[in-house]
Amino acid sequence: MQAIELDELVQSTISSMPEKVRRIFELSRFEGLKYKEIAVRLSISVKTVEANMGKALKLFRQNLKVQTAFKE
Repeated sequence: MQAIELDELVQSTISSMPEKVRRIFELSRFEGLKYKEIAVRLSISVKTVEANMGKALKLFRQNLKVQTAFKE
């Protein structure tokens, strides 16, 4: 997979995320916040942050799997 395709997949996956999941993912990956910092900023529990990050990463795994299967 080329860099441009990967960037498109990442952007597409992020835009398809539910708002809360997307926000938590962006705070973690793009702003570099730790789960506890995200929890404080959004007034949610660390467990909620963990659960939503799990959802975000699951979406990435699924989309990457679909994309690579499509290429074969």
